[in-house]
Amino acid sequence: MQIVLIPDEYTADPATAFELGRRWGIEHFEIRYVYRWRVPVGPAWVADRAAAGVRDYGVTITAISPGLFKPTMRTDGSTCPISTETPDEIRRHLDELLPAAFGFAERLGTRNITVFALPRPAGEEAIDPPRIVVDTLAEAAGKAAEAGFRLLLENGGGSWADSAEATKAVLEAVGSDALRLTWDPANVTYAGFGQDPVAEGYPLLAAFVANVHVKDVTIAGGKPAWTMIGDGVIDWAGQLRRLQQDGYRGPLTIEPHLQYQPGKDRDLVAMMERFLARLREMLPAG
Repeated sequence: MQIVLIPDEYTADPATAFELGRRWGIEHFEIRYVYRWRVPVGPAWVADRAAAGVRDYGVTITAISPGLFKPTMRTDGSTCPISTETPDEIRRHLDELLPAAFGFAERLGTRNITVFALPRPAGEEAIDPPRIVVDTLAEAAGKAAEAGFRLLLENGGGSWADSAEATKAVLEAVGSDALRLTWDPANVTYAGFGQDPVAEGYPLLAAFVANVHVKDVTIAGGKPAWTMIGDGVIDWAGQLRRLQQDGYRGPLTIEPHLQYQPGKDRDLVAMMERFLARLREMLPAG
């Protein structure tokens, strides 16, 4: 399995991220934000800076995560909402943002693009996704297949792919080889689902996994918080063993989210280095 870093988890500057990553023995990265922008949305110079860093440092990009089918940030910093009730915005994602993501991914040398399953309304608990979710992702997957790309659906709270069961329902309803899964067990727990995401959730989704996001979460007073791997409730040692047993040889993409936790004078670089060391200690032999 291949350890991958997400640069904006520890620095806003891609060149700095690549330099530090290579010092830590990492050559593979997943691109999400560059400075404040979820690229390629934003000023052209931001995407240019990312592409220049990839070229100058000779690193490999495993995927990009441009926030497709999530609310996006306009160039003025405001948010452009999207939901199952915003057909015009869904079309903008399909007709403008998705092709732009193809172009950016091509520029960085990757064929993998993360997508999401549209926001789920508050209080909606159905497992089966509405038709608009299935049709949107099916159209996106069709465009991706035609252009030679692969979409990676990330499970996440607040979307129609939140629990393991709901994520499986979306993937099966779309039924495309061009739509696979970025599996994030910690997202299941953070979203408030009581099941064990490793023992109960992963077996439902193992056949779809093409990327794994690695982070950990604690629950205190009924509230979740991101934490250092090994300090939380996710059985990462068990998850890694299961991946190995299933023959998974894809990315293990470190996404600690520690920058989103409150606190002052946090050294995100040091925390990423510590997280990386702990993950390496957990990797099963062979």
